[in-house]
Amino acid sequence: MQGDAVHAIEGLSDWRRRVQDLSDTSLRLVTRRDTFAADLERVEREAESLAQRITLLLKVGELFRTLMDHLVANQVRAIEAVITDGLRTIFYDQVLSFEADIGTRYNKVSIDFLLKQGEGALAIRDRPLEAFGGGPVSVASLLLRILTLIRLGRRPLLFLDETLSAVSDEYIDLTGRFLKRLAASAVIDVLLVTHKQGYLDNADLAYRGHEQIIEDGSRHLVLKQLRGGAQQCVP
Repeated sequence: MQGDAVHAIEGLSDWRRRVQDLSDTSLRLVTRRDTFAADLERVEREAESLAQRITLLLKVGELFRTLMDHLVANQVRAIEAVITDGLRTIFYDQVLSFEADIGTRYNKVSIDFLLKQGEGALAIRDRPLEAFGGGPVSVASLLLRILTLIRLGRRPLLFLDETLSAVSDEYIDLTGRFLKRLAASAVIDVLLVTHKQGYLDNADLAYRGHEQIIEDGSRHLVLKQLRGGAQQCVP
């Protein structure tokens, strides 16, 4: 009987240890669970905060893109107006318009410049070099360059070497007068090399140049100021 009692006491002690081990293990698991739950809650709060920031940044990005699109569109429309005015001033007997198609290509703003002649259903609208003569194209290209110089602040001198040679003779006088007014209003000096007398007639200063060979074989550029002044030899 005593042996049975001893075994019973030992068995009870063993069960008590097991219960205590289980209790300790349960406590550790509960602690880990609470820690994991707290971590999960913190991560979920951070994820929600990041999602809100991402949403905000996307909206800000979209706002900036919209503002940039409006800015680009306004700038392009202003360029259209200036160049159209120039074309219609020079080519008075034609209804010419300078237009731009603004789109998106490769996630960037894309602009195609076009010329339109006429109005309504009979109007011709195409790329300048493909459907129009060299005169309107030359004038539009020149005005674009001047506007670009003004925009970049790279003034006050523009060199043109026979740039307007494609303009027909009947429009040369108007082109010269328009270019003179534009240079004055934009505060930019234009040095134009040309064989067309009409451009010289509208210049503030005009020179005629030719090459002179001296007896020693050296060559000099002789410039004669057409509006007063003496000859100048430029080696």
